[in-house]
Amino acid sequence: MTYNIINVTSHVLNFRANDGTEFEVLPSSVLINATAVDEPAGLHSSGAELVRVRFVANRDAIEAINRLESQNPGAIIVGSMFAAQAFPGRVFAVIAAPGFERRPSAEKRMRPDKFTTF
Repeated sequence: MTYNIINVTSHVLNFRANDGTEFEVLPSSVLINATAVDEPAGLHSSGAELVRVRFVANRDAIEAINRLESQNPGAIIVGSMFAAQAFPGRVFAVIAAPGFERRPSAEKRMRPDKFTTF
C-alpha cells in the first residue's frame, strides 16, 4: 500500500507497515506549530487554580495548512500533538507501531495506517 504522508514536524518520522516494510518521511518545507492558551476551569478544593489548555494556530499556520491541503488532496498531514489539537481533523498525530511503544525516539517506528485526531 502507498501512503501519501506530509510531515509538518521538524524531524524525520520513521514508519513501519503491518507487512514489516519500513520507510521515512522527511520534514516538509512547512512547519506547523500551535500556541498553548490557558482557559480558567475553576479551583481545586485545595485552592489550586485549574486550567484547560487549548492549542491555537496563528494566521501563518492556517494559510500553510490551507495551501498544503489544496496542493495535496487526500494527503495525510502529520504534525505534533499540539498541531493536531489546533487543527482537528486536518493535522494528525502519529501512533507507535506494535512493539515500538516504549522505544527511544531514534528507535521508534510509527503506524502509517492509524493516526490520532482531535
